[in-house]
Amino acid sequence: MHTSPDAPVFMTPPMPAWPFLPASTPAPWLFISRFDPAQFCETAWHQADVERPATLEHAATKRRAEYLAGRYCARQALLALGLEASALLPLADRQPQWPSEACGSITHSHGLAAALVASRHHWRGAGIDTERWLDFTRAERIAPAVLTSREREALHSIPPGDRARCVTLTFSLKESLFKALYPLTGTRFYFHDAELEPETLPRLLEQRGRCLLELRRSLSDAWPAGARLEGDFAELEERAITFIGVAHNAH
Repeated sequence: MHTSPDAPVFMTPPMPAWPFLPASTPAPWLFISRFDPAQFCETAWHQADVERPATLEHAATKRRAEYLAGRYCARQALLALGLEASALLPLADRQPQWPSEACGSITHSHGLAAALVASRHHWRGAGIDTERWLDFTRAERIAPAVLTSREREALHSIPPGDRARCVTLTFSLKESLFKALYPLTGTRFYFHDAELEPETLPRLLEQRGRCLLELRRSLSDAWPAGARLEGDFAELEERAITFIGVAHNAH
């Protein structure tokens, strides 16, 4: 039986969670932990049995804590799938090097780390993202960079007090989309290269739900402009959390 060392003292033991809508495909494993960078020390790498990459040799303590908390959560998710907890060292493009039997995604935001791992028997790609809710002023400022013109037009139908929530979730959904598709295509893309179906924008006011995203740019032969994927969103304490999964039967 695969086991893992206890969590280092700067983070809580990762706990499994699945806040999204039930899916016909077996759900990935999602593990979440809270961590405090102020309590991080270098012995945590040994305690967690996680290798520190050379790229973090001169990184700030906060960045080291984020990396280690995320990798430790990923280790627990791999173990839940019955897989060996690999080192998950970053590749040249900074993506985690997942074992061949799995795909996954790691996210962290203001003291919360989460990792999602899915079996490649059922999933080709998976992306997860967490974001603190934006306030109205910041949401208004970043909306033009995140939302397409059609999305911004649809946003006008949302009550002003709810628009920051919609911008936060749109931002997060597109981050999850990138994490799910970049490993499959090798093509970097940006916020305006994908669009949330504008008529579904009001769904983002729900506590949790599902929406549809469409590519506006071709990423590969398998992922042309017009390809669509479902995205899930939910509330996680004071944060938004989103998930994009690419099942084997996707599009």
